[in-house]
Amino acid sequence: MRNQATFCIKTIHRPHCCAALVRSIYDHYGDHRPLIHVLDDGKPELRFSAVCPDEAAMVDRLIETKYDIGLSAGRNRLLNSGDTPIVVFADDDHLVTNQTRLPELIGTLNKHHDLDLLAALSNNDERPRMLRVDGRTLRIAFGSYRQRHSIRWCHYVGNCFVAYRDILRAIRWDESLKVEEHWDFFWRAKIAGMNVAVDVNHSFKHEHVDPPGYQRRRPEFLKAGLDKHGLEKVMWR
Repeated sequence: MRNQATFCIKTIHRPHCCAALVRSIYDHYGDHRPLIHVLDDGKPELRFSAVCPDEAAMVDRLIETKYDIGLSAGRNRLLNSGDTPIVVFADDDHLVTNQTRLPELIGTLNKHHDLDLLAALSNNDERPRMLRVDGRTLRIAFGSYRQRHSIRWCHYVGNCFVAYRDILRAIRWDESLKVEEHWDFFWRAKIAGMNVAVDVNHSFKHEHVDPPGYQRRRPEFLKAGLDKHGLEKVMWR
């Protein structure tokens, strides 16, 4: 997979989570693993390289930036940091397991001309969702508009996916949104015509860990995202 895919991990103040994810990639794929790129914008004493030097030495590229550039900016930097045609994204508090079957997931993406981004489940969560605007409300509801075997075509998926690098570079994450960036990204992806799907036969393990001392400031960024699209609220149903 090393010539074909890069596993991109954005981390901040969760070094042990990042280390566990890196080790899980090695444990399952060994010498056939994808390249691993990690971006860390944490405080120096909480950086991945400082707390977990052994695992930091296992990655192919470690990008350390100034403090707290944000999730969106970090992901965009990771998109720009390599040249494999496919990228793999998963939040740093996820693990590769026997149910992930990453080579098969990448193979499915390559097989279907009508797939640009293919997600796996996060545990048994993050199932396919549809997006629609009703007045000035963005509704994000479970559902799909097409199905083939275990693949569900939809508009919105979770944070564990494989995708073509050039397609993601065309959409990119909005760097003004450090958080509340996810629905904004997939709404713009829908408008742009990106082919998004979930393969419900693949999954990552997820055990959520809050970074210590990190202020998410979700209301501030939610308002910014809503204002950007002329919306009043997002409803999950």
